[in-house]
Amino acid sequence: MVKKCFFIMICYLFLGILLLGCQSDSSKADKDDADKTTIKLWNNVAAGRSYFPILIEKFEKEHPDIKVELNNLNVESSEAEYQAAISDRNLPDIFSTDAFTLNEFVDLDLVHELNEVFPKDVQSQYTEGVFDEGNASLNGNVYLFPVYKGGTYYMFYNKQVLNDLGIDEVPKTWKELKEVGIEIYDQSNGSSYGLIFGGQSGWLVRAVTQLMATELSPESGYDYANGDYKYDTEGYVETIKWMKDLLDSNALSPSTLETDSTVARELFTAGQAAFLIDGNWTGQLLHENGFDDWGVVPLPTKNPNGQQYGEFRLGSNDGLYVSKDTEHWDEVKLFLEFLQENIYREILKDGEPLIAKEASDINVELPFSEVNDIAQIFSEMSVRVPNPVVVNPKTQEVRLALQKNAPDNDAGSILMGYLTGQVEDLQGALTDFTDDYNAAFTKAIQENENVSREDFQFPNWVPYEPYTEKEYQGLK
Repeated sequence: MVKKCFFIMICYLFLGILLLGCQSDSSKADKDDADKTTIKLWNNVAAGRSYFPILIEKFEKEHPDIKVELNNLNVESSEAEYQAAISDRNLPDIFSTDAFTLNEFVDLDLVHELNEVFPKDVQSQYTEGVFDEGNASLNGNVYLFPVYKGGTYYMFYNKQVLNDLGIDEVPKTWKELKEVGIEIYDQSNGSSYGLIFGGQSGWLVRAVTQLMATELSPESGYDYANGDYKYDTEGYVETIKWMKDLLDSNALSPSTLETDSTVARELFTAGQAAFLIDGNWTGQLLHENGFDDWGVVPLPTKNPNGQQYGEFRLGSNDGLYVSKDTEHWDEVKLFLEFLQENIYREILKDGEPLIAKEASDINVELPFSEVNDIAQIFSEMSVRVPNPVVVNPKTQEVRLALQKNAPDNDAGSILMGYLTGQVEDLQGALTDFTDDYNAAFTKAIQENENVSREDFQFPNWVPYEPYTEKEYQGLK
């Protein structure tokens, strides 16, 4: 009995020592954190959930006196969180968001200029145009840490479907895609189609339709020379009619009418379509899902040497902001300088090629070779176009007012309506939409005393050619 009691006492003593040690370690950890400077980072980019923890761990090892607190926001609720943070003047030290534009942040005096982080010699290391006014810069100052450089759309092809059916050539023109699509449908006895895309993803349909329309009518969407919107162009009409022809010929999957981009991608990988139209991020998603039997080419054109273009334009979510009220600028600056040297490599490792620098300039093992193809197609498709913000920053207010009061439909919804038979008079529908959109645009201009129609007109614009500082100077 005495031995038993002695044994129990020894156990309690040992346990007490362990607990004391744990408390001591915990107290030491708390004290260590208390001695560190903490900078807060809010991220609402899905890919950032992967690369930011890796980068933060490396940074904190190099700078043990700084702690980076990462908060991955939910995309759906992030706008409300940012609204609350702005109202309370309590934005985190560093953040990414597409809830507000660069102009809005600068007008509200909410973001810190980053000229120290991006002097001219550092800017020269980035893709030309990234630091243009309205992209990462405004009023001659840099405000956005550029991570990406926008995006564009491509045609992906399923190598297995093509190989199984003995198809050697990937179509480049509208005519070729129709012919190959019919062949795929016939040879597979209707189990596979030529083309599919997420028809229920309005943003995708709207962007792709405009991109393809610019081949025949470069003023499609917005006419930079005249400063008005054009949706009733030959380019739009011919593009939409061609899509309908594909559907009627069984070269376009009828599932296009019912699916969004995610489901369309799943049907593509399952072999139910040989070709998929989607964005630059699609390659990364295909690879992550274990499907690597694919390739990528530009969108097909009506003419063999046809040219399309999309505007090279950074959005707010293409980079990082720093709060004007940060109390830790020196530590934030250190972290941003660390990101300059490391973030692009980590993003490329994930398979996203449209980083703000040239992917080919960074020495890294790519997860799949098509990363280079996606980057190359983007550089050929994306063109620096006139930006009214450069002429008059207040034009952004007109754009925002237009977004709030623009017609509910758009060229993409007209395309889908035409495919389903709900729109019979295609030209009439496009003309009505053009008139309604321009009416809302004119009203937004007239209601803003700081803006005129001339601010939106660039008579020296040459389609398909980059609009640079030289052209802006030519307006004066």
